[in-house]
Amino acid sequence: MREIQVLRGREREQSELSRVVSEALAGRGGGLVLWGAPGIGKTALLRDAERHAGEFLVITCRGFPAESELDFAALHELLIPLADRLTELPAPQARALAAALGRETGPADPFLVGAALVTMLSTVAAQRPVLLVVDDAHWVDAATARALTFALRRLAADRVALLVAVSDWAAVPAWHALPVLPIGPLADEPARELLSQRVGALGAPRIARILRVADGNPLALRELPIGAEEFAGIGWGPVPFGPLLRASFAGRLAELAEPVRTLLTVAAAEDRGMLSAVTAAAGRLGVTAAHWESALSSGLLAITDGHVERRQRLLCGAAYDAAAPALRRAVHLALADALRGPEHDELRTWHLAVVIEGTNPALAQALSDGAERVRARAGTLAAAAVLRRAAAITPDPVLAGVRLATAARYAWEGGDLESARRLLALAETRAPVTETAAAATGLAGLLELFAGEPAVARTLLLRDAAAVEERDPVAANWLRLLVDRVSWVLGTDEDPAIARELDDLDAEPAPAAAARLLLPAAQLLEWGLAQRALEPYLAVAAGMRQGDTRAAAVGLLPQVAIVQFACGRWEAGEQTLTEAFELARGAGADNILAACWNLRARLAAQRGEAKVVARAVERSLAVSRPHGIPSLIAGAYWHHGFHALTAGDAETAYRRLRVLYQPGHEAAHPTIARLATVDLVESACRVGRFEEAAARADLIVAWARHSRARWAIAAAHTCRALLADEDRAEHHYRRALAWSDARHTNFGRARTQLLYGKWLRRVRRRRDAAEQLRSAADAFELIGATAWAARARVELDLTGTGSAKHTGGTTPLTAQESQVARLAAQGLTNREIGAELFLSPRTVGHHMSRILEKLGLTGRSELRGIDFDNGMRLIRPR
Repeated sequence: MREIQVLRGREREQSELSRVVSEALAGRGGGLVLWGAPGIGKTALLRDAERHAGEFLVITCRGFPAESELDFAALHELLIPLADRLTELPAPQARALAAALGRETGPADPFLVGAALVTMLSTVAAQRPVLLVVDDAHWVDAATARALTFALRRLAADRVALLVAVSDWAAVPAWHALPVLPIGPLADEPARELLSQRVGALGAPRIARILRVADGNPLALRELPIGAEEFAGIGWGPVPFGPLLRASFAGRLAELAEPVRTLLTVAAAEDRGMLSAVTAAAGRLGVTAAHWESALSSGLLAITDGHVERRQRLLCGAAYDAAAPALRRAVHLALADALRGPEHDELRTWHLAVVIEGTNPALAQALSDGAERVRARAGTLAAAAVLRRAAAITPDPVLAGVRLATAARYAWEGGDLESARRLLALAETRAPVTETAAAATGLAGLLELFAGEPAVARTLLLRDAAAVEERDPVAANWLRLLVDRVSWVLGTDEDPAIARELDDLDAEPAPAAAARLLLPAAQLLEWGLAQRALEPYLAVAAGMRQGDTRAAAVGLLPQVAIVQFACGRWEAGEQTLTEAFELARGAGADNILAACWNLRARLAAQRGEAKVVARAVERSLAVSRPHGIPSLIAGAYWHHGFHALTAGDAETAYRRLRVLYQPGHEAAHPTIARLATVDLVESACRVGRFEEAAARADLIVAWARHSRARWAIAAAHTCRALLADEDRAEHHYRRALAWSDARHTNFGRARTQLLYGKWLRRVRRRRDAAEQLRSAADAFELIGATAWAARARVELDLTGTGSAKHTGGTTPLTAQESQVARLAAQGLTNREIGAELFLSPRTVGHHMSRILEKLGLTGRSELRGIDFDNGMRLIRPR
């Protein structure tokens, strides 16, 4: 049974095929030729048209090279389902068609064969529409092609459609009489989807390499051996083909003259398309101007602005793949000889090194010496490829290991973590740690930190620091600094010299080196230095986004986003977070991706998006738990608890947040616990856990005194206000606002104003409350914290000042009764409603009696059927 495939990115072609079939069904017969390279998807489109042909009688055949010289060979296959119709034809036509099909001896008159075909198809189509499908029609014999096109011109008023697929437009001129539908390469997005369907997740550098090689060809995307080293992000030059792909191009290559195949092989080997090099090398191998003209006129190659453009990239790759080893060697030697001048030294050396089967220390040294120049001209991934080849022909294993370790560092800087990991592992089998650590500068630990276990990363960094201590004290100090960063991730609570390190960051000109000095953003928030760090962090990120080092910013961007959010730059932070997601997914940096999910959870919690929060927290914990990353686990618990507090579920918020302070718990982390203090104290107060709330308030007070961070001082006053007696609460709220960030885009300040406004309303200072609540609501809306803005607007409505945004309708309830009714409709108990509105359960019960009486309800469960925003209408029957 034929497998049904969903075509991607072929909507235009499917629509055109559907049009031809639909017109034939309506009695307007016609045909269409699908023209495209081998493997481009012509057969898949034909099969798709057959599946959607409905009531049509579908008759198919295909051409074969061995039968292309036999007259009417394809027609014989095509008419097998209609063989019993021969007796219905007029005698002359029947004899001619029988002769064409080998049923009678004698020559077959082409005109009478065509006429017989017209009569037969017209008769069948009168009973049932007919769809003729001819695949690989470039190998169909010319006699069949002439007969079909002859018949189709005379069946314009019959229910007959002909679909033909060809790879070589010039092979059978008879098909030129039909309209042509060129089938081009798949666009990037459907090509990515097709590749993902085959292999799932791959690193972005490998995906980019595969897509470039496949050139939008669906068969190539399914068949290329993409696990081979040539397809890695650092791959360079031609790649091996799979057997099906090789076979699909074999016929096309066989039709080309040998010098033309040689020319295509040279073009594939000279990946940069340098016209002078390709021309000179091809000339040395016997390619003449006539062969060039043949390749250009047939659309295989084109010359544009002094470069050779491979119009059929895969065909050129197939020519290289099919070439004998001796020819490949001759091609690379000819290219090396053609590349003259010092500007081509590295490329010339590369071509010489490609053909080396053993070792060659001189060439290896030349490649290694030119790696930095390659990096400057072609990027870090190209430099990694050069060093990888240099290591392959280096006889000294230690020196080969050093070159592999350096190649791994280049691959890392280019964002190809997969190649970096593989190259470093190979390097460590060749050279001792003292050598590879010096060349890779802590790469083993960084790879583990980004995609593995931080505890293992810490061990590897300490190992590398000890290994390079004597030869490079500066590198050793940097590695120990990185150890401190990893220790913080694991929950160590030490005072870093943050201010001095930020100064060092300003003084470091190289973005990649500066990125190594960056502190975790949560530490900056903890010490109140987010504003001080914003510009340096943005500068480093901008430097790393340039050129081919953008992917190396994968670990930096989530930290930049955190700093941007802390500084009130919400829109810019979301853009940075989107970019971070893209890079983390493409690099396979699971731990960085988990950090991105944590940030997504925080933003969704502010908006009250419960499903997004749950999904993001689940994704983050799925990585951070197995890898043992306390900072990320704590962040997930914090944001989940913060969402519960946003949704009014103080009990759940309290349970999720209190574990941040419990030694030995998976979510225990001192920095995250400090940043979450106000959330815990508020939730604890709302569920009556005042002793624990006071204990946590004391901790943030102590931290405020120690760090002198303005946010911590403001948080300490907010916590004290929540716990204070009536005569002291206002003092602490005012002090909290005085110490908080004065910008209108600061979430912490708006949150303090909300709490202060609720307190003012509770002590019946409604106008003062309205002023604070209005400011809080506006700020929440400005930063996109819609759930918190809604809370502030509800509180503002309860002040009775007429300042809230009404949604229309009248209500018999007072403002406070309306709020109680809304919360009761959500299923909250009297105690929970009282905690939310700072009322006693007895007072809530009194309000509930009045609400049911005014609305004429018999029980609180009926409140769920009330439309509170439109005059308290009953929106579903009781």
